[in-house]
Amino acid sequence: MKLIDLINPKAILLGADFASPMEAIECLSRKLMETGKITCIDSFVQAVFEREVEGATALGEQLAVPHGKSDSVTTPCLAIATTKQNLMWEGVDQLEPVRIIVLLAIPLEHQGDTHIALLSELTQLLIDEDFRQSILKCSSSSDLVDLISVSA
Repeated sequence: MKLIDLINPKAILLGADFASPMEAIECLSRKLMETGKITCIDSFVQAVFEREVEGATALGEQLAVPHGKSDSVTTPCLAIATTKQNLMWEGVDQLEPVRIIVLLAIPLEHQGDTHIALLSELTQLLIDEDFRQSILKCSSSSDLVDLISVSA
């Protein structure tokens, strides 16, 4: 499974103005629900929040990768948002400024190898500073899909 296969342009939000990480997660989860990838938003959001409590998902470099595993996820998928301004997100030692949020949704039957492989592929892509800057410069969902398509 490739990252590009997990992305629907309708689950991309550029230049968002979230008040909190919770709002970002809920908004991106709604996008996944609208694309038919999640059957119950409440149970998926709960799974993501439970994962957030286990450990920080702000990875530094203005990046957060919240993720959740739930039986309400029909197929592995991503929702992506960029923000106009820094959104303070729980990091390992402190709050971290975030401008790129990638929400990863995994069905329970795909936890384990699929989950780890997708997180690994995603992280490998996102550690590149030029790639992250290119994400922030995208002006449309299709631009972002094209960027990921040629980079992944």
